[in-house]
Amino acid sequence: MKIIRSVLKRLTGRFKPKPSQEDADELIVQKLRATGVKIGRNCRIYSNDFSTDPFLVTIGDNVLIAGGVKMLTHNGAARLLKARRPLIQSFGKIEIESDCFIGENVIVLPGTHIGRGSIIGAGAVVRGSVPENALVIGNPGQVVGRASLFLERLNTSPDTLDTFGLDENSRREKILGHFY
Repeated sequence: MKIIRSVLKRLTGRFKPKPSQEDADELIVQKLRATGVKIGRNCRIYSNDFSTDPFLVTIGDNVLIAGGVKMLTHNGAARLLKARRPLIQSFGKIEIESDCFIGENVIVLPGTHIGRGSIIGAGAVVRGSVPENALVIGNPGQVVGRASLFLERLNTSPDTLDTFGLDENSRREKILGHFY
């Protein structure tokens, strides 16, 4: 029955092949660029939460942004001053330089600049200026080391495996073989 449905879908034009990961990544980047986000080359972005003013966000080359990341370009607390200034709003640019990694569920606050080659750990809340090659974790986000040292430890870790691009079964088999 599955085979018949599959053939019928193909014949009726409703069958669409699954896009490659690269095509899916490029589609997200194109959608974000259309909203005004400035994005460099070779970026992978798994979040589309770029605030109400995405045109204030600039991302360099070779940046990976994980899922659940929020880019906040405005400070909603300014509305508490509306009795004095009825039209008040407060904004800040967000700049992420090239070769950075922004981990799962990071919140990047208005007025943040993340220096080249930095890593922002999962769940961090980042505001202000992050120096180049920084490893930032926590809430509030704090520099706890150098990204380059973290990457070297990651590279030599026995739990770091070469599985990217493998089909799902091969990847699962390799991971389970390693841990069990």
